[in-house]
Amino acid sequence: MTSRAWGWSLLGLGAAYLVLAAWALASPGSFARVLANFGPGDPHLVRDFGACSAAFGLGLVVAAGLPSWRTPVLTITAVWNGVHAINHIIDSSESHPAAVGPIEATLLVAVTALVAALARSSTESERN
Repeated sequence: MTSRAWGWSLLGLGAAYLVLAAWALASPGSFARVLANFGPGDPHLVRDFGACSAAFGLGLVVAAGLPSWRTPVLTITAVWNGVHAINHIIDSSESHPAAVGPIEATLLVAVTALVAALARSSTESERN
């Protein structure tokens, strides 16, 4: 992947995490109703998710301009996203409406695979 393609990819991923972070931090009730309706809500935990997503988003944005950050940020983002996906798989039958849980679990697995593939590609490009 070219340096320019890496930059745009990381900026896009970072922006997606930052959008989710902003929503969770600004309106935890709305975020919980739409994306995290797995029972009684806890605004503090939703804001914790927002803080975590903001950290990953900012890391990805910084990595877009600092190639030495690319592999570490992508790797830790893949790990966190994978654990997050497992949590959604476990709780997928508890979502309201029922379709949201499996859809979110599937999307999280797909994003985890994408970020892990980017981390691996970054590692390989560093070796060459």
